[in-house]
Amino acid sequence: MCYFDFFGIIKGMKNNRGIIKALIAIVVGLSVLFLLFAMAAKYTAPIGSSPSSSGGSYSTDYMGKTNSLLNFLDSANYGNYSGGGSDRTAVSNIDSKNRSKYSGKVYLSSGNASYTIQPYEEYITIKNDGAPVNITGWKVTNAKGTRPIEYSQNSYVYPSAESGTIGQGTGFLDPSGKYSVGNIILGTDDTAIITTSGPFSYFPLPITTNFRENMCLGYLENYPFSPPIEQQCPYPTNDSQIRTVTDECYDYLQSLSRCQNPQKTDIERFDELTSQCRAFIKVRLNYPSCVANNRYSPNFASKQWRIFLGKSHQLWAANREIITLYDATNLIVDQISY
Repeated sequence: MCYFDFFGIIKGMKNNRGIIKALIAIVVGLSVLFLLFAMAAKYTAPIGSSPSSSGGSYSTDYMGKTNSLLNFLDSANYGNYSGGGSDRTAVSNIDSKNRSKYSGKVYLSSGNASYTIQPYEEYITIKNDGAPVNITGWKVTNAKGTRPIEYSQNSYVYPSAESGTIGQGTGFLDPSGKYSVGNIILGTDDTAIITTSGPFSYFPLPITTNFRENMCLGYLENYPFSPPIEQQCPYPTNDSQIRTVTDECYDYLQSLSRCQNPQKTDIERFDELTSQCRAFIKVRLNYPSCVANNRYSPNFASKQWRIFLGKSHQLWAANREIITLYDATNLIVDQISY
């Protein structure tokens, strides 16, 4: 609770020192009130409002609802998801002749586009709130063509904008490395992480195409996924063959976390295990075995795709960027800026 000694302030104004003290007290008091108001406004945002879901500010939630208390905070980029002050272009502001029928159903988010430069780390995301949609052939473009480059005094050139096209992919990342590819269908509530670089083809299991994630992917070690793959592998003690191990081995397996390979993460203890227990771990705790045991589980496939644009350089600028998503007929689905 803020308290102001107004009588003391008035009394102090009888001399110059009193005036200075009074002004300082008033400025401090107003600052405290402003901060309290801002904090109250932040926590009275509409239900469902989230900076991470829309890539925008706290004053607008994912479906475009506004909180009047927070409109004044937009210029300060409160709650910015990407770190760059991203703002969604309202679908209604896009000319109807240029607007896709998927506008308002499929949404862009700036991911980490504003604060990384490595193409294998740089990503944006799209999320589908509508019916399943084929996104193969859709493209994303940057605003490079709107930023002039000075190449001599008072002479400028506008480089061409760059784009990346979404290709085909596989719904099942087969441990054999042989993938059946087709058009990517983004289901209702599905998300696609769109990485600037190409897929990771120089690894033990070469990933050469876009793919839908599954619960076993955490066993793929050292792949530079950005953001990292969620660790959703079944716990070792849920294995169908768990009854074949000793009690001591079972106790050890209970101590492991999801997707953990103790041959690399717990070498000292692993070497002390019995040969039977080590054999069980080598055979069962890996991607091929996890897939074989869980391929037809209802929750095997996730709601998230990994899509690669195949670029060898950064696609999104650190600031003054506009990211536009186009459908296969070159109509605008969504657009964000930061």
